[in-house]
Amino acid sequence: MKNYKYAVIPMTAVCVVLGAIIGIQFKTVKNQPKVVDIQRVSELTTELKSVSDEKDALYERLMESQNKVREYEEAQSDVSEAVKLLNDELEKTRMLAGMVGMKGRGVIVTMNDSSGNKNPNVDQNAYLVHAEDILSVLNELNVAGAEAVEINGQRIVSTSAVRCAGSVVNVNGVRIASPFKITAIGDPNTLESALNMSGGVVDSLAPWGIEISIKKSDNVKVSGYNGSIQYNEATVDKE
Repeated sequence: MKNYKYAVIPMTAVCVVLGAIIGIQFKTVKNQPKVVDIQRVSELTTELKSVSDEKDALYERLMESQNKVREYEEAQSDVSEAVKLLNDELEKTRMLAGMVGMKGRGVIVTMNDSSGNKNPNVDQNAYLVHAEDILSVLNELNVAGAEAVEINGQRIVSTSAVRCAGSVVNVNGVRIASPFKITAIGDPNTLESALNMSGGVVDSLAPWGIEISIKKSDNVKVSGYNGSIQYNEATVDKE
């Protein structure tokens, strides 16, 4: 009986220890999800910060790209404006040089050799239209403000030459014959008055029967010069 009593005590101790161990394990298992949740939150927080940093970096790159696009657009706008100004200036230069066709108000002057009775005792060449007669008309038109002039389709420019070539007239190296059609753009009334002024070119040619008609028009056309202009000796003075 005595031995049984001593055997119960160790058994009780074992049960107590075993119960404690089971309790500890249960508590550990019960608390484990909380540890896992905390770790997951930490991982998500780290991942969120990484995504946020990446988003900020992408936003900065986007802003840089937009700024570059804006700079390119502004530069393109400036280039387009510069090109437009250069084209406008080039067009004006071509107009002044007579390289392009033009239209506007003006006059059409037709000069023809005399068809009337001729004095046999006078040089018959006096009844013909000569280069100097055409030059006299051109001079009056220029003084009256003609902006563009052509003779039988030949545009008069700074290098144009009008001279006699036998029975015809040479303009810009092209031989043309009577009748001579001179087209000029400018104020029609002013141009007509300049040619018809007393003692002017019309009066000076009248005694020889040279036929001159002047027609005013609101729509005349002058062709552009199709030759070449070369400067072998002249250069731009940049001083």
